[in-house]
Amino acid sequence: MIDETQRVMLIPKIREGIVIDHIPAGDGVKVLAAIRIYPGMDEVVLTLGLNYGSTKLGRKDMIKMAATDLPEEILDHISLIAPGVSIKGIHDYQVDKRFVIELPELIENKLRCRNPNCVTNFERGVETLFNCIDINNRHFKCSHCERIFRLDELELLNPLL
Repeated sequence: MIDETQRVMLIPKIREGIVIDHIPAGDGVKVLAAIRIYPGMDEVVLTLGLNYGSTKLGRKDMIKMAATDLPEEILDHISLIAPGVSIKGIHDYQVDKRFVIELPELIENKLRCRNPNCVTNFERGVETLFNCIDINNRHFKCSHCERIFRLDELELLNPLL
């Protein structure tokens, strides 16, 4: 058992790259899977740490990657899996930029509507569109059928299909 008062580095520091921090415990694998489906990202060296102690979350996951940039589409995808994570740019072992990913107000063609009667589920070419109606409770409304869902009730679409 590790004494919480000791500072133990379980994932080594990186010289150049990106750290995705404050991922809710258990969601790190989902974030990793989302990153890896994008072209070129399957070649990036990644380290995944699971279930670290966190004063902010209690427990958290973390990803360190030897990439200098994350495209906007990947950041959007991550925001749907784990909104509130922090992205840190690392240069010469130091954090040189930091920002937090939040849920978008509008989600276009990234989620599947759970209503089987929604036009997006039976007509080809109709893209999904969800509007955030309650950011705190993560409620989104389908623009086509107008049903309201919690974010965790909606299925992520594979962006590459």
